Amino acid sequence: VNAYLKEFFQLNNVRYRTGKRAKVHFDLVTLVYNAAKLATDRIRNALENKKPVAA
Repeated sequence: VNAYLKEFFQLNNVRYRTGKRAKVHFDLVTLVYNAAKLATDRIRNALENKKPVAA
């Protein structure tokens, strides 16, 4: 997960003078990642449950 966040959310390029701003940036990125992952899992689950049952 960390490698994914570093590559796709530009966590390698975070340059702030204080650690507080970097921590806020990291927290926001992880929040967005977790929300997106939760949404995709719920959508995938809903679509799988709507499949017709083979007789």
